[in-house]
Amino acid sequence: MAIGRLMLAVACALVLTAPSTAASTSSQVYRPAIMRMEYTVGTVTGVVHAPRTLVGERPIVFDYRTDDNRAQTLARRGFIVVLVSDAAVLTRHLELWRDLHADTGPLAERFAGFAGHFAVAEP
Repeated sequence: MAIGRLMLAVACALVLTAPSTAASTSSQVYRPAIMRMEYTVGTVTGVVHAPRTLVGERPIVFDYRTDDNRAQTLARRGFIVVLVSDAAVLTRHLELWRDLHADTGPLAERFAGFAGHFAVAEP
């Protein structure tokens, strides 16, 4: 009898202390982890905002007008955002990321985890 009560008490304690799987976080509260990385290749500088975990192929956005806050918002929605210093060097950034997609070029070592998780459209 005492063993039965003890087992019941242990079962209740497990149920009461277990994390709830029924509750879900509102999509307005949920903020996936994002990362911010910078790169410089010659005179070309970029700032990358992306989800910390890259699963599947993610859309990539190149922008020279967006600020960090907007880029972080897009990254939380699953985008890879590359902020470029000037529209005049946008073509060079595209070339760097095309090379990275093929797992080659100067970004290949630092951004190795990105290869295969995005596609840059051909001009």
